Amino acid sequence: MSQTAAETRSERYEELLRAAAECFQSRGFSATSIDTVARHLGATKGRVYHYFPSKMDLFNAVRERAMDLVFAASEPGYSLQGSPAERLYVMSEGHARSMIDDLPYMHVLMDGLQMLRYSTTTQFQREAMEAHLTRRDLYEQRFREVVVQGVADGQFHIGPQLSITIQSFMSTLNGPVFWYRPRGEDTTESRQAIVDDVVRFAMSGLGLSADSITQHSNQSQKVFA
Repeated sequence: MSQTAAETRSERYEELLRAAAECFQSRGFSATSIDTVARHLGATKGRVYHYFPSKMDLFNAVRERAMDLVFAASEPGYSLQGSPAERLYVMSEGHARSMIDDLPYMHVLMDGLQMLRYSTTTQFQREAMEAHLTRRDLYEQRFREVVVQGVADGQFHIGPQLSITIQSFMSTLNGPVFWYRPRGEDTTESRQAIVDDVVRFAMSGLGLSADSITQHSNQSQKVFA
């Protein structure tokens, strides 16, 4: 396969994932069919089935792409040569921005967890979810690792139960998925203001002062510039 053909195939695959994410977001898993996705994409069902044998396979692929996106978004902070507070701020900003910029994917990410908790699932679905949860845990472990380093360095001040701190922190960063909705008047600046507010609130829960958070915010802007 030539490079151009491979690129075209990749573009079509990404278009399909995006269309599926938008359908799952707006209609939910149960009300979305392969035909729904095909119509939204302006393609035939055959094009969808060419890549995915079932709706659940498509849903799982969208969910895993969501994990790809948050890993990529937080990587600049995780690999940053800096203090734990500097690294965590940049990681958190990348994560929160992905919650907004990649909203359809992130809805699928959260909906998958709800399906596991509240819906009847098949063995295939449970196995796929177990694999996904393993990857999610690896992702959250990155944040846990940096928080632990920050506590050891005296930068963060948290309660006695680290797991509660981490879950509360991640819930705050995930928040935009549940209440943010794009509006016609949105701008890059207005979306960034939302990200800043979310990250500031999350970081304040680790005992950082407002001045310290502002300093890390300014440094983070340089990373993402």
